[in-house]
Amino acid sequence: MRITISGRNVDLGDRLKNQVNKKLGKLEKYFAPDTEARVVLSRRKDAEIIEVTIPTRNGFIRAEVSRLNMNRSCERHIAF
Repeated sequence: MRITISGRNVDLGDRLKNQVNKKLGKLEKYFAPDTEARVVLSRRKDAEIIEVTIPTRNGFIRAEVSRLNMNRSCERHIAF
């Protein structure tokens, strides 16, 4: 599985990228190697948001988490 991480109004540091790769890496056994998971980390004035989208043959798998602290969101709420 390929994981594409992008950010909107967020500085994507190595720590955030590593956390996302670690969590989503657990899903690799369920998807074909050419499956692309798209992760968007964004910051708004009142919250930080993590969106994950994985296209499948039958549709999409999508998750979104909004928290005050992105590092804690990655650690606790992208639970696979």
